[in-house]
Amino acid sequence: MPPLDHHVALSLSGSQPSSRLVKPSAAGTCPDVAVRRLEQPQTIPRSAWIHASDGVNVRAAPSSSATRLVTLPTGTQVSVQEEQSKPDGVWYRIRLSDGRDGWLSGRFTTTYPISPASTDSLKIWLPAGYQFQSVAAGKAEAHYKNGPQTLLYVESGSSAKAPAEPVVPSGLPRRSAWTVVAAEPTLVGDLPATDRVFSIRLGGSGCPAVVHQVRIATTAHYYDFIFLLDAPSSSVVAQLLDSATVQ
Repeated sequence: MPPLDHHVALSLSGSQPSSRLVKPSAAGTCPDVAVRRLEQPQTIPRSAWIHASDGVNVRAAPSSSATRLVTLPTGTQVSVQEEQSKPDGVWYRIRLSDGRDGWLSGRFTTTYPISPASTDSLKIWLPAGYQFQSVAAGKAEAHYKNGPQTLLYVESGSSAKAPAEPVVPSGLPRRSAWTVVAAEPTLVGDLPATDRVFSIRLGGSGCPAVVHQVRIATTAHYYDFIFLLDAPSSSVVAQLLDSATVQ
């Protein structure tokens, strides 16, 4: 099956993928714990990056029924020349490497560079600068440019040995201090998952943050994700999980 023009990204807690600029909390006095995004100015022309797990079709016109010119894989940087709003969302006119112009759905792009990252059990596209490090068998943490704060924690193992709750990553308050915001079943691809959202205060500074805890369960394995973000950036989790492949 060819890649879709409108690859449906996972929507967590009712959020929709967006490219809103995430501002540091508390007037810049709190640590920037949001998913790091090197945002490009919202001007024309500007750069964007393809972010859909199976790529995006570029069309001859801003319509999914228009002639397909080429399929661009995830991570491809494109030059946005024009925007048009349509009933199915915003479409971007881009300049291809061969000089032709084409159109693609803007909802499957980011305004920040991304790069692939992986653990023994996971492949995922993350904002450039994220680096995974293994902390134990089946457990890995992602930090931004070797910074001290764990921004993404991944744990996997046999379903028969799945813990009631994943380990709380270093730097986060104990679980009893987390406040439940939302919880709902969802899908990551065709895999069942549960998304639980919590508000927390970071130790020492007391700065506000949001934790997304997502569990994917298969017959043989479980996969736990813990994302640490600033409150406005919860929709970023949807884009990140949309690019994830578990193995």
